[in-house]
Amino acid sequence: MVPALLSTGLAFSVPVFAQDAATPPQPKPTAAVQQSQWFPETDLKLHPRVISRQLPNGMRYLMVQSQSPKNQIEVRMAVDAGSSLEKAPEPGTAHYLEHMAFNGSTNVPEGEMVALLEREGLAFGAGTNATTTLNTTTYRLSLPSADAELLDTALFIMRETASELTLSDSAIDRERGVVASEIRGNYGPGYDAMVSRFAFLYPGIKSRTLLPVGTMEGIDAMDQATLRDFYQNYYTPGRTTLVITGDIDVQATDAAIQKHFADWKRPANAEELDSKEPDFGTLQVAQEPRAAIFVEPSLPTVVSLYLVKPSQERVDNLQTRIDNAVRGIGISILQERLRDAALASHDTMVSAGTSYYHEDFADTIVASATLATDKWQEGFALLEQKLRQTLAYGVTQEEVDRQLVDRLNSLEVALKAEETLPNRTIANILVRDVLNERVTTSSADNLAFFKDYLSDLKAARVSKALLELWDNAKPNLFMTTAEAIPNAEETLLSVFAESQKQPVAAFEAKALSSFDYESFGETGKVAQQTISSFGQIRSYTFENGVVLNFKQTDFDKGKVFVSLRTGHGIEDLPANKDGLAGFFQSAFIVGGLGKYSVADLDKVLSGTQVGVGLSFGEDGISGQYSTTPDDLKLQLQVIAAYLTDPAYRPEGAAFYKKSLKEAYKHSRISPEAVLGREFSRILHGGDKRWGTGTEEELLQRNYEELKPIISRIAQNGPVEIGIVGDLEVQVALDAVAETFGALQHTYEVPAHSYAAGITFPDAQAVSLTHEGDKDAALLQYYWKTSDDADAAQSYTLQLLQGVMELRLRDKLREAMGASYSPYAFNLNSNTIKDFGYIGLSSSLKVDDVEVAETVYRDIVKGLQVTGNITEDELLRARQPILEAMNNAEHSNGLWFELASQAVSYPEAIQRYQDYTKILKQITPEDLVVAATDFLVPERNVTLKILPE
Repeated sequence: MVPALLSTGLAFSVPVFAQDAATPPQPKPTAAVQQSQWFPETDLKLHPRVISRQLPNGMRYLMVQSQSPKNQIEVRMAVDAGSSLEKAPEPGTAHYLEHMAFNGSTNVPEGEMVALLEREGLAFGAGTNATTTLNTTTYRLSLPSADAELLDTALFIMRETASELTLSDSAIDRERGVVASEIRGNYGPGYDAMVSRFAFLYPGIKSRTLLPVGTMEGIDAMDQATLRDFYQNYYTPGRTTLVITGDIDVQATDAAIQKHFADWKRPANAEELDSKEPDFGTLQVAQEPRAAIFVEPSLPTVVSLYLVKPSQERVDNLQTRIDNAVRGIGISILQERLRDAALASHDTMVSAGTSYYHEDFADTIVASATLATDKWQEGFALLEQKLRQTLAYGVTQEEVDRQLVDRLNSLEVALKAEETLPNRTIANILVRDVLNERVTTSSADNLAFFKDYLSDLKAARVSKALLELWDNAKPNLFMTTAEAIPNAEETLLSVFAESQKQPVAAFEAKALSSFDYESFGETGKVAQQTISSFGQIRSYTFENGVVLNFKQTDFDKGKVFVSLRTGHGIEDLPANKDGLAGFFQSAFIVGGLGKYSVADLDKVLSGTQVGVGLSFGEDGISGQYSTTPDDLKLQLQVIAAYLTDPAYRPEGAAFYKKSLKEAYKHSRISPEAVLGREFSRILHGGDKRWGTGTEEELLQRNYEELKPIISRIAQNGPVEIGIVGDLEVQVALDAVAETFGALQHTYEVPAHSYAAGITFPDAQAVSLTHEGDKDAALLQYYWKTSDDADAAQSYTLQLLQGVMELRLRDKLREAMGASYSPYAFNLNSNTIKDFGYIGLSSSLKVDDVEVAETVYRDIVKGLQVTGNITEDELLRARQPILEAMNNAEHSNGLWFELASQAVSYPEAIQRYQDYTKILKQITPEDLVVAATDFLVPERNVTLKILPE
C-alpha cells in the first residue's frame, strides 16, 4: 500500500507537475523584474516549469502554467510572519491581523471584500481563506475562472491586504468577538492538554508563542497599536511571496503582478526587518528521564515517550534528502511495528504510532499509544519494549525492501500523474517549499534520486539512522488520563524503568506471498449495455446482475477512481440494534480475510495503489478508491475477497470494544461531539440506526449479529461499480468480469428507492449538555422540508440556504462579532422518504445564545417579506454555485459521482443537466415563498447544547 510520504519525513518533494510537459514561454526580465536567486544555494535542480521572479522591492513571486483543471487559477500570498514573531505578552497578534484583512483597506470599505468576491463566484471559506501558523500567514483565493479581469481583482485584493489595511479601532473591536469565537472553538480538555504538553516538553522555550490561534487574554488585550506595529514591521515586500498557478497567460500575469506590486515601498530599514528571526528562547534539554501527567475525565488514556533535542539547521541539498529519506524509512517501519502491536494486543493497546518533528526551536521524536485505562501500565510497557526491540536489533531487510517497493511505486505513479496534478495542490506545495526553504523538484528528478541513492538501501543503514534519532537524549514521558493516579509522575517513571529491565528478543519478519484471491469463478459475461446521452457513461450489466458504469477521462493521468455500492443500507440493518453500523465500520475490515490478517494484508499489498475500506451508509455498503490501470484488477479482488471471505477475526471485535471504551470518555467533550452522538438520533425520530446510545448497549454488538447481514448482501446485492479515469474500457470490463462479474450469485438490479418509516421529529425545543468549555454553546434551528424528489424545490431551498447564511454571517459575525463561523444548512434526502431540513447554526458564548435566537427569528421574518430579498443577495448566493457547475465537467469529481449511480439513479444525470437552468430561473420572490412555506413554527426543532 502507498505510504504517506510527507508524514514519514521522506526527503523528496511531492511532485508538482510534469517535467516533460511543454514549458510555457517565459517572460524576459524587465527593468522592474529580475530572475530570482532566492532559492537556497544547493545541488538540487528547481523544477524547470517554475517561473521565479523577484521585484526590486524584494517581493518574490512564482508562476506555473497548468490546466488541471482548465479555466481556473489559484492565488496565494504567503507572508513570512507568524505567531513566533509576536511581542505581546499573550499570543494572537498574527492571527488577529489575518482576520483584519477582511475588514477594510484603503480602497475596499469594511464588509465589502467578501461580498465583492462572492459576486465573482468565490464562496466564502471555500474560495477565500487565510491561515496563520507559527512562522507564516498565508492568504488564499481560488478563482473559478481564468478571466483576466478576475485575476486582476484578485491581485488588487492581495495588494490591499499586503500594505493597505486600515485597522480602524471600530473594526478591530467588532472583530474581537469573531476571533474569540474561533479560539473558544479550540478550547477544551484536548487544548488544555496540548498547552500543558508544550510547556513540559520545551522548558526554556516561550511555549505560548507555539499557539498561533492565540489566547482569550491576548485577544482581549489586542489594540490598534499592537496590530499596526506587527503589520508595518513584518508585512513587507521582502517577507512576502506571491504564488499563482493555473490556466494563466504567463506574460500577462507577470505584467499584472508588476502593475499591482512594483510600487509597494520597501521600508528604509528593510534589511533589518526582513532578516529578523523569532526568539524562541533556549531549549533546556532533559538530563534525566522526566514525567508529567494531565488528568481530565473526558480524555482518553495516552502515554507518549518523547525525545527532544536542540533544532539542527538543515540546508535542502542532496545529502540532506538522502539522510531524511533513510530516517523516514526507519520511522515508517517502526510505525508499522507499533500499529501491528496494537492490533495484536486485543484489550490493552487501542492504537500506537511514531512521529518526527523538525521545528526552528527543537527536533522532536515521539512514540505514543492510546491505551485501555485499566491496563495502561501493561500497554506502556508494550510500547517501550517494541521501541527498544527496534533500536536494539534494528530493522530487517525484508521490511526495508517493502518500504522501498512502496516508495518506488509511488514515485512511478507520480511521474505519470504529474502533468495533471491539480492547480491547488501545485500552489500549496510551492508555498510550503518556499517558506521552508526547500527546492521544488520534478518527479523525474525525484525518481532518479531514488534510483541513484536509495534503491539498494541496506537494513544496517536504516537501523543506524533510527538509533541516532533516538540516541543521546533523555526521555520525556507525558500521559493524559481520565483518572487520577497516586504519585503519578513517580509511577510513570517507575513503570518505564521496570519495563526497561525486561529482555526483548529480535523481531521476526513474516514471509508473505503475493495476494492469493485471484479466482472468483468463471469469467463473467455482459448481458446488456447502455450509454447515457449526456457524458457518454457506459453501463454494462453482467449475467449475474453486477453493474459496471464506466467513463474514460484524462483529467488525472495514470489514475483510476473506483466506487462500489452493495446492499440497501439502513434497510439492511435491524432498527432495534444500537450501533451495528458503527460496529461494522470498526470491526469488519480489521477482522481481515480468511487468508490474511489485516496487518498481513497491508504488507501483501506493498508496492501497489490499492485501498482497503468499506463503510455502512444510508444507501448501502460502499467504498471509494483511487488506483491505477495496472492495479485496478487487484483493487477489485481485494474488495471482492472481503465480501466473499471475511474472516471476522477476534482482533476486529477487540479493536471495536477498546476503541469504543476510550472514545466514549470524550464523546461529550464539546457541543459538536454531543451533536453527532445524541441529536442525530433525535433528528431521525429516535431510530437506533443513527447516533449512539449507552456504552453498555454498544458493547453488546458482535460478529454473530453482523454475519447474516453481510452474507445476505453478498448473495443478493445489488452490486453497482463505477470506474472513471485514465484507462480503456476493455481493461475495466476485464477486471470486473474476473472478479464481481464471476461471482456465482444472481444479484438484484440496482435501483434507487427512498427508505420509509424514518420520521422527522415534531416541533419541539431540545436542550442537551456537554462537558467541555464552560463558556461554549451551540444553537441550531431546524425546519422540516422534504426529500429531493422535487428538483426545483430542492434547488430553491439551496439558494434560500445561501441567502440565510449571508444574513446570518452579516449579523452574528460581522455586526456583532458573536460567532466565528455561523452557517446555514440544507438537506433534501436522497435516501429517506419525505425527509429533509433547512436550518441555521452558530457556535456561541453561553451569554450570547439568547441574542442569537433573536437574530435567527429576525432573519426568518425578513425572508418572508415580499421584496426584502435583493437581487444582489441572490447573486452572491447563486454565483459560486454556477461557477462550480461551469467547471465541474473538467474534473473527475462530477463524473465519478454520476458513474457511481448511473443505473440505480439515472435521474441524477438529467438533474445535473437541468441544474443550471433551474437555478437561473429562481427569483427572489421564489425564495420568499419557500421561506413562508417552510420556515414556520410548526416545522421547527430548536436545539441548544449548553455546558453542564
